[in-house]
Amino acid sequence: MASEGFQGAFRQSMAWLHTWSGLVLSLLLYFIFITGSFGYFNLEVDQWMQPEQPNAQAPEDPVALSQLALSYLEREVPEGTRYFIDLPGARDGGAVRVYADLPEPGSDGESYLNRYLDPATGAPVTARETGGGDALYAMHYALHYMPYEVAIYIVGVGTLFMFLALITGIVTHKKIFADFFTLRLRKGQRSWLDGHNVSSVLALPFMLMITYSGLVFYTFEYSPGVMLTTMGIDKPAQQEMYTHLYPGYGESEAADESATMVAIAQPLADAQRRWPGAAFRYVELEHPGDTNAVYWIGREAQGLERGGDALRYSAATGEFLGESGSMPADSAFSSGLLAIHEGHFASYLLRWLFFLSGLLGAAMVATGLLLWARKRRTQLRGAPAPRSLRFVERGNLGIIVGLPLGVAAYFWANRLLPLGMEDRAAWEMHCLFLTWGLSFAHAGARELRRAWREQIALLAALFLLLPLLNAATTHVHLANTLLAGDWVRAGFDLTALAFGLALCYVWRKLTPPAPRQRDTEPRPLARIAAGNAGA
Repeated sequence: MASEGFQGAFRQSMAWLHTWSGLVLSLLLYFIFITGSFGYFNLEVDQWMQPEQPNAQAPEDPVALSQLALSYLEREVPEGTRYFIDLPGARDGGAVRVYADLPEPGSDGESYLNRYLDPATGAPVTARETGGGDALYAMHYALHYMPYEVAIYIVGVGTLFMFLALITGIVTHKKIFADFFTLRLRKGQRSWLDGHNVSSVLALPFMLMITYSGLVFYTFEYSPGVMLTTMGIDKPAQQEMYTHLYPGYGESEAADESATMVAIAQPLADAQRRWPGAAFRYVELEHPGDTNAVYWIGREAQGLERGGDALRYSAATGEFLGESGSMPADSAFSSGLLAIHEGHFASYLLRWLFFLSGLLGAAMVATGLLLWARKRRTQLRGAPAPRSLRFVERGNLGIIVGLPLGVAAYFWANRLLPLGMEDRAAWEMHCLFLTWGLSFAHAGARELRRAWREQIALLAALFLLLPLLNAATTHVHLANTLLAGDWVRAGFDLTALAFGLALCYVWRKLTPPAPRQRDTEPRPLARIAAGNAGA
């Protein structure tokens, strides 16, 4: 009996901790799940948000593309100190992306060049300025409108609370698997609890992985004592740690002696011999025009790798200098865990499962918020709700529906903002947060149930009309993309339609049925009299 009493008290204390660890940072956790889920399709979102880019296609000959890109860089930025060529992959668009580090900022104030090149002509592709999918993805760890160093610590605290909520939730739900198969609809508070349990258990392995690996991402930032007590924190110590974690990498020193570079075809041919059938990901040239210049040739990651292997060649002689070394056990473990976190190894099917699991994580937070407010409302037994509860209920609407409204506005802004607008990418993001703020204002100004219906109706309309807006403003509309086999851009439009239709179903469930009209017409006197006589 004493053991049972202890177990009950322990589980009750865990229930309290589970509730408050999830509730305190619920806004941050919901934000992380929604924006982080886009990381599994960030490159695909980039293609939709830059319709000017060439259609995605099978990667072309890496030798021809590398020669084309290097010729452009040598011609346009001969003073560059480093050239980097991002070759098209299976998930990228058809364009070749080139970078160059500049010795000093150019006329635009940037210390680098970043261009997309048409793989057929080598001419720069003039694409609209946009944050794309990468900007959405980056917000789940860097947030927005604040210094990066501050943001990662805020997210770290939120991730730690999330991990705590998951562990305490497992302890609290002694019938966790039975709860998973229980979903009672239209049962008020019971329905919200069932929905919270189902969304939690279904994505539980994903959420445990994503929170733990998220903490590992910033091991040295969150636990600086590890590096302080083992290696030190000065610059040489950091370089020593980098060399340990990534053997074979590291920038070479320039000799400040000019030399002619061998054609990239020579080292690429040797790389193809060493790695038969490999998909090449990038070509990098350090210190172009110097006798110590080095070509780096990297391939796609294999399995649970965050970055693929790379080969080094002397750019002055073409001599093979070596291969990136095998990672030590600690680095291989960390790299594999981070590769799982980002889904680098995943097929499209697994990416969809990761994406949907991320949305289930958001649903878990949302149902937890609604359950907490519903439980407090039920405890009032019809008494007037305090101002704090009314504030939470309206805040829940702004959190749960407002953020998706902001994301939808972000996509609309990509199509509606003028193409030559200054700071266009920044204004796309401003539109997201302005819309999110208006959602909170609307939730506070309207009757709550009506506000839920209105915001969900608006969200459904924005997603359903997004393919039409795309067709009205670009040439990559659904009819053309389906005919061209551009399944990335067509898939974006089709997904928007699917979300819109699902939201229509939710809106219909929130809308009460129209009351049946009673017959208010006076009954004829003769019929009344006859009825009375029969009585």
